[in-house]
Amino acid sequence: MLTYEAISRVVAQERNTKTLTKLPGEFFEDAKLYIDSKSKVSGVKEDAWELDNAKRLLQDLMEIRERKILTLALYFVRSGVSPKDMSREEIGFFNAVVAALKDFQSSKKLMIDGRPESRWLLAMLADVPEFLDVKLRKYGPYRQGDIATVPEENARVLVEGGKAKKMEV
Repeated sequence: MLTYEAISRVVAQERNTKTLTKLPGEFFEDAKLYIDSKSKVSGVKEDAWELDNAKRLLQDLMEIRERKILTLALYFVRSGVSPKDMSREEIGFFNAVVAALKDFQSSKKLMIDGRPESRWLLAMLADVPEFLDVKLRKYGPYRQGDIATVPEENARVLVEGGKAKKMEV
């Protein structure tokens, strides 16, 4: 079971690195169990103090990781280099940010070139490995349940292949 000291170590390590640190095991699930168990005994002054501080530390950890993931998403869109050491929840957040950044880049292209790039919003029905579009831009990999915007040509292939479903906005 996770302890207050373990949470403190993880947060300190995350604060002291520029990249995402690898979280131990199922860290967020273990943290939830820790908070739940401490909440049941928070009548004791020491336990209440520890619970409040653990919640604050976990909030700090999530905010630090959010900032790092935002930066990694921007870097990924520009370079195609995939980040590592994200939890399942963070991967969903990362994919949503990447989709938003790609949409924004398309709208910038429209403002500059005057040519819209047709893109579809897709819900992934199955895991889709990383692929290149006709302009050699990287997309994916996507997991079942992810939401992403994809150039129309590629989106048609995914939808016709049963890997994705087009979503209407």
